[in-house]
Amino acid sequence: MPSPLEVALNHQNAMIRLGQSTTERAVSTWRLGDVDALDASWDVLAPVLVDAVSEAQIVAARQSSTFNRDAMASYGSSVSTSEVVPEALSGVMIDGREVGPAMFGAVTTTKTLIGRGVPRARAFESGASFLAAIVRSAVSDSGRQADRVDATGKGLTRYVRVVSPGACSRCAVQAGKGEYRVAFKRHPSCKCTSMPLPDDGFGPPPKGFYSSPDDYFESLDAAEQNRVFTNAGAQAIRDGADPTAVVNARRGANLTSGGLVERRSGLTAPLGYDSAGRRIQVFTTGEGTSIRGAYGRAEYRRTQEATKAAGDRYRRTTSQRLMPETIYQIADGNQERAVSLLRQYGYIT
Repeated sequence: MPSPLEVALNHQNAMIRLGQSTTERAVSTWRLGDVDALDASWDVLAPVLVDAVSEAQIVAARQSSTFNRDAMASYGSSVSTSEVVPEALSGVMIDGREVGPAMFGAVTTTKTLIGRGVPRARAFESGASFLAAIVRSAVSDSGRQADRVDATGKGLTRYVRVVSPGACSRCAVQAGKGEYRVAFKRHPSCKCTSMPLPDDGFGPPPKGFYSSPDDYFESLDAAEQNRVFTNAGAQAIRDGADPTAVVNARRGANLTSGGLVERRSGLTAPLGYDSAGRRIQVFTTGEGTSIRGAYGRAEYRRTQEATKAAGDRYRRTTSQRLMPETIYQIADGNQERAVSLLRQYGYIT
């Protein structure tokens, strides 16, 4: 009997292979078209593409019932005989659009680039890239939806996210999290899948699965940590920062002109300069700065200062929140100071 980890990885690898083969088939079909007659080519190619993707979606969805049964069997448990209807999940994207109109974006992408002066051959390849992303998402999303639908029918309510090799930081911070009542976060072309767990409490996942973002981070070598989380982000995590806080901070990141002076204690140089007085770029973030966010709440308690800009739902702290990149430049190799600043800006406790 395969272990739970083996069942999960076998299923994930099968889904990745199916997505890759379908994408390659779709791109090969696209390249049969004529860049000088895109609309006429699409009229011929679209039915072939739609059939290929819809067929792959059915194949992906059909695997779910077997996967969930095998998953529970690996724990020594059984489930109901409820089965997903694969055909119900074919021909559409996760947002409800039909597959054909969604793929037509390859045509509009190509036309738009040609209109901007991009060489026709390069624009045509950009259309192929757009098509590939749509096809990968269509197949993987159908498989994930089928896994969730079938699991619900079988009475399963818990899962652990199976982070795929080479996963991005947004996926990494979801390691070990989730429940079937809420679809886990994903991005276009995401390869992560989920593994159902026995509904016997909320203990850690089985051996071999990543139980937390920190667990996943520690599984990577230094070079891969830097690639996934950026050099400064990875170093912040090594220094004790919460991976989720580091990744989420990037959602509101922006570049601020140098020379700003931070009024808080703990900095011997103004923002925009390192300890030797050299000018640096200042990266700040608005993430977590509302008074409902962890950093913003703590900062508001300290300063009792907050403001609400037009369009904002909540008030925000008036203090700048630095990104890890700027923190390490200001610390300039001083580890104690770097840790102090990471704590000051809400990355570690």
